[in-house]
Amino acid sequence: MSEYTQLFINKLNLKLPSGFEGRSNAIGRETVRQLSNLSVAQSKQLATLNVPKIKLHGGEANGVIARRIAQAIQKQINAPVSNLNKQGHAHVD
Repeated sequence: MSEYTQLFINKLNLKLPSGFEGRSNAIGRETVRQLSNLSVAQSKQLATLNVPKIKLHGGEANGVIARRIAQAIQKQINAPVSNLNKQGHAHVD
């Protein structure tokens, strides 16, 4: 039997800058799709995950923005356990 890790996200709350209101649903859906294709290094449970601000440019396609968000989330998830505080919150500088 092969062993694999799974990623479960109960709630994804994206805060996009002004001007992205009409694109937020599409970017959110695409971010979830992108996350489904990324690998997770290990199993862990996180109460919350805060991703550092990502600079967005209005001319970028939704898929490009979503990929950058998904990669930032993946970086946080794959961070060493030593970067988790006692409440299970992750932060990577």
